[in-house]
Amino acid sequence: MRTAIYCVSKNGYETCLKIKENVYNDLHIYVSERVANLLNLESENNKNLFVINERMPILLEKTFNEYDLHIFVAATGAVVRIIDGKFKSKDTDPAVITVDDHANFVISLLSGHLGGANEECKKIADGIGAIPVITTASDVGGKIAVDMLSQKIKAKLEDLDGAKKITSLIVNGENVSLHLPKNIVDINENSAGAIIVSNRKNIEISKIVPQNIFIGIGCRRGVSKEHIIEKLKYAMEKWNLELSAIKMVASAWVKLDETGLLEAMEELRIPIKFFGKEDILKMEDLIEEKSEYVKKTIGVYGVSEPCAFLAARGKGKFLAKKIKLDGMTLSIFEEEM
Repeated sequence: MRTAIYCVSKNGYETCLKIKENVYNDLHIYVSERVANLLNLESENNKNLFVINERMPILLEKTFNEYDLHIFVAATGAVVRIIDGKFKSKDTDPAVITVDDHANFVISLLSGHLGGANEECKKIADGIGAIPVITTASDVGGKIAVDMLSQKIKAKLEDLDGAKKITSLIVNGENVSLHLPKNIVDINENSAGAIIVSNRKNIEISKIVPQNIFIGIGCRRGVSKEHIIEKLKYAMEKWNLELSAIKMVASAWVKLDETGLLEAMEELRIPIKFFGKEDILKMEDLIEEKSEYVKKTIGVYGVSEPCAFLAARGKGKFLAKKIKLDGMTLSIFEEEM
């Protein structure tokens, strides 16, 4: 890794030497003319020492793409202004790191993953006894980003936009599958995204949708078929679920003759089951937001949560406890696979 370090103060130069001695032996050191004169550095016979006799932004026009890593012993704000306009894309930009004047903190500033700034930040901090500062969401959350994974396995990242989307899923706690080049990889959990590692140009992917979603529905009297279908589709879309994943819809005994509900399930070809008052009463602890109106009307505090839980026989977890949708309540329960 071709590495350059820049300093504009006497303390900064001491930090440069510390980094050179403990981390990078073949380090190119750029020192401001003022500091070079102050320390009489021009008398040193060091082929890797360069005196800066022009403005830093002008120097960087020449050096920015010549190195894999740039280290600035300077304030981070100043460095942001200096490199403004130099960076183009995260898959081509060099890594940029800042170190404070007294070597207390090492900050990964640019190209943390693909450029390797995060790893080099840790390496420098370890070498000089400083504190590494890394702010990328995946790293601070103890998770690996897609572009970092590609670096780890020495592979080329083909799709930056796709990598951002999958990394976002990882950061937000979604399950993401890692498909390695084996005949079959056993994946036991539902995934919101997938990483495919392969040298094949064309990859065939087959998606199978498990029917393991149970929907509990409560609704006002006389709700239309169209309204129920619209709101059910909205909820499934919002929770990133396939409509075809619904195994059963469940409601309370008082909806046995609810025409709109029955017609909606018939049109969607989804089985519907109704539970009695006694069954629902046993599950009322599941209801987080109890309705006094519903209790007064039909004798239970709620319908959707108990019915979804009962339909799945309690084997799994709620993805959404209670969704209020204009005269309807929906609960989404995911059955264990």
